[in-house]
Amino acid sequence: MKKDGNPASGGRGKSAARRHAAGMLAAIERGKTLDEARDRLGELNEADRSFAAAMVMTALRRQGSISAALAPHLKRPIPTRPHLARALLYIGAAQLLFMDVPAHAAIHETVAATGRREQPFRALINAVLRRVSENGVPEPAPSDLPDWMTQGWQDAYGAAETAGIETVLRQTPPLDLQFRDADALQKWQAENPDTGHALTPTCLRLAATGDVTRLPGFDAGTWWVQDISATLAAPLLNAGVGNRVLDLCAAPGGKTLQLAALGAHVQALDQSENRLKRLKSNLARTGLAAETIVADLVDWTPPQRYDRVLLDAPCSATGTIRRHPDLPLHRRRGDIEKSATLQRLLLDRAATATASDGILVYCVCSLEPTEGEAIADAFLNAQPDFDLQPISAADLPPALAVAATSTGYLRTTPAVLGDVGGCDGFFAARFHRKATPSM
Repeated sequence: MKKDGNPASGGRGKSAARRHAAGMLAAIERGKTLDEARDRLGELNEADRSFAAAMVMTALRRQGSISAALAPHLKRPIPTRPHLARALLYIGAAQLLFMDVPAHAAIHETVAATGRREQPFRALINAVLRRVSENGVPEPAPSDLPDWMTQGWQDAYGAAETAGIETVLRQTPPLDLQFRDADALQKWQAENPDTGHALTPTCLRLAATGDVTRLPGFDAGTWWVQDISATLAAPLLNAGVGNRVLDLCAAPGGKTLQLAALGAHVQALDQSENRLKRLKSNLARTGLAAETIVADLVDWTPPQRYDRVLLDAPCSATGTIRRHPDLPLHRRRGDIEKSATLQRLLLDRAATATASDGILVYCVCSLEPTEGEAIADAFLNAQPDFDLQPISAADLPPALAVAATSTGYLRTTPAVLGDVGGCDGFFAARFHRKATPSM
């Protein structure tokens, strides 16, 4: 079976990394988010921490395939508590099936990672992993995502596009750097040749990922990390010097930085003070200026109306599964409608903050039409003071021109740019508030 090319640093002597990985995976299965569970790796050295994280990410991205590979060799399901036997099986199978780890090392060190509570399962773990190594994943290979999720995508995008989406979501995402302007990107490329390629005049995709704080230009604030899809929304506002811009649900702040780099007067609102700390840190690092506001948009009263308003609404985030492969474990079909209900409310609130003749952009990092196209359609039907300002290919970088839809919206799926690493799933709509003499 073709492996995913994940780190090959998992030879002998790595049982501690495997046990920590199993603990992290078990915590995620019990409801912790990926970021919350990552704290369990803190006591490992850098190499072991990287290897443990890679095992967990692979086990999550390939969950369906691993389950199918394990099932024929288990007479009954292994309970998830109070031990790590089940998680160790998934960590071991992830190495055997999808990582560049020698089979003997993957099996031996995973078995060695068992503790007192897993002692009754040592022989079983050893035997099952040996059989998985011999037999692989049964054909046809299953989906690694919930049926309700992939069926919805097939209905929206078709079978071929959905297959492309699934392929990209199994992969480690590339690292995109957004520069404040085209000159800054060109200068960085000249000083750091052969490190990546420009997707747009201001967005560079690196050839390799790693610790971003060690990259040239980090301390100088030359760039910030932002997926190519997420960079498309802010330019749709056509904001510039002198414009009053309100960035809603702004953290972690990539779009705020883009707008500030254009010279606009930006106010960035988010209900999470902790998330705004990251935005403030990036503002300080880049030397860009924006006012931050800690408030819940639902009950916040804008002090004025703004020329430009951007709402990056909270959503199911299914467009970012390759970055957050724990999401399929935590999302349910009913969550989509709950998110949509909140989004409709937030979009109405954003509308009240938009000035006469102003522009309002609504966006989400979701692949679900219920959170994208349906929200925009309903808004237009319910808000006679607004009309659609269609997004066309001319509004987008040439590489992303395909994201302009026939209905005047912006829609990317992870399969877009699939030949160079894909992108996050993203939706945006642009509305214009009709000019009225009374406003």
